[in-house]
Amino acid sequence: MIILCGAADRAITALGGRTPLEASDTPELSKLAREGQLGTIAVIGEGICPESDSGGMALLGYDPLKAYTGRGALEALGLGFMRPGDNAAGFRINFGSFNREVGKIDRRTARDLSDPELQQLVAELGAHVRLEPDGVSWSIMGFGRHRGIVCFASERLPLSGNVSNTDPGFIKQGAFGIPTPEAERANHPLPCQPLDDSPGARNTARLVNSFCAQASEILARSEVNLRRRREGRLEANVVLFRDGGSQTPDLRPFRELFGVSAAFFGQIPAEQGLCKLVGAEWQDARRQPSEALEDYYRALAARVAACDADVTLVHVKEADEPGHDGDPAAKLAAIERIDRHFLAPLRAAAGDGVTWVVTCDHATPCDLRIHSADPVPLLICAPSLRADRTTAFTERQAGDGALSIARACDLMPFLQTLRAA
Repeated sequence: MIILCGAADRAITALGGRTPLEASDTPELSKLAREGQLGTIAVIGEGICPESDSGGMALLGYDPLKAYTGRGALEALGLGFMRPGDNAAGFRINFGSFNREVGKIDRRTARDLSDPELQQLVAELGAHVRLEPDGVSWSIMGFGRHRGIVCFASERLPLSGNVSNTDPGFIKQGAFGIPTPEAERANHPLPCQPLDDSPGARNTARLVNSFCAQASEILARSEVNLRRRREGRLEANVVLFRDGGSQTPDLRPFRELFGVSAAFFGQIPAEQGLCKLVGAEWQDARRQPSEALEDYYRALAARVAACDADVTLVHVKEADEPGHDGDPAAKLAAIERIDRHFLAPLRAAAGDGVTWVVTCDHATPCDLRIHSADPVPLLICAPSLRADRTTAFTERQAGDGALSIARACDLMPFLQTLRAA
C-alpha cells in the first residue's frame, strides 16, 4: 500500500483547472489504474480533517471515530515517552515565529529551520525549562525541521490531554485537531485552557502555559535566533502546543484481526506508536538530511521490496509539503518524482502476483494550505480484481471508478475478500 501523503487536491487555475495528480506525468500510476479499479473514500468521516496518524490508523483497518485518542499520545508512545496506562500527557509541537510588533505569527518558522538549529533549540529548552510542582518530569524531541513532541509525566499529580491548543492553526474537538480557517485564525499564540473541570486538565494547562512562557524567554536569547535575526530570517521564538492526548488507543493486534502480518514504513513517531499498539513491524522511512532524493527513493524501494510482511504500508511524504506551501508546480513535480524514482523501481523489484493499493492519508489542497476533509482517490490492482475503465490515478477518475469502498477503515476487510477469492 503506497500512501501518498497529502497528494489529493482540488482543481487549480494555475494548472488549467486540473489537480496536481491530473496534471502530472505518472506512467507507473497510470499503468496500475488501467490494470485495476479506482474509487473514492472518506479517510475518517464527513467534516473531520485527517492527519497522518489518524489516516494511517484508518488505512490499517481501525476506525478513528471509535479508537482515536489524540495525536499527542501516539507521538509520545512512538518515542517511548509514554506507555499505555501512564499518567502522562503528550503533545505535538511546532517551533513558530511570532512578531509581537505587528501581531503576526508564522506557525512553522517559514519551514526553513535546519535540523542542527532545531536540535540546538531543543537542547536549550531541555537545559533551562523548569516546571513546578516537583514530581513532574517532561521529555522533548525535535524532528522534521520545525516539529517536535513534548510529554509531561507524573507519578502523583493528575494529568490530562483534554486541554486546548496554543497553536492557533488547530482547534481541538474531542480527540481530533481540526484546522482553523485562515480567516478565523488568531495571529498570536493562544493560552492553554482546560477543556473539562478535572484536576488533570487544570494541572496540564498550567504546565503547558508555564512551559510556553519560559520557552519564549529562552528562545529569545538563543544564539540560533540571534544568528537568524542577523541574517534577516524569521526567529523560532515560540513553541506551539496542539493535539494533547493522555490515553493510548485500545486496538486489537493486526494479525488477530486480519490473520496476516503487517509492516509500516513510516515517517512520524505517531505511526511508530500505532505499530507498537497493533503489533505491526515498524520501519523508519525518513530521508536523511544529506541524502539525495533520488537515492533515497531507490533505497526505500529496495527495502520495501525485500520486506516479507504480508501487508506492507509505505508513507511517502514529499507531495504534502508543497500543498502546505500553496505551490502546485512543486506538488506536481513531487508526484512525478515519486512515480519515477520510487514506484517504478519498486514495481520492477516486486514481481508478479502482488496486490497494489495506492491512496492518500488526507488531502492537502494548495488553495487551503492545510489538510481538508475531502475524499481521496483509492486504487487497487489485484490478480483477482477485474479492471474497470479508469486510466489514471486522479480525483476525477476515482469518482467514476468501480470501487465502492466508503471509508478507509473498510479497506482491509475488502482486501481480505480479495485474498480469499
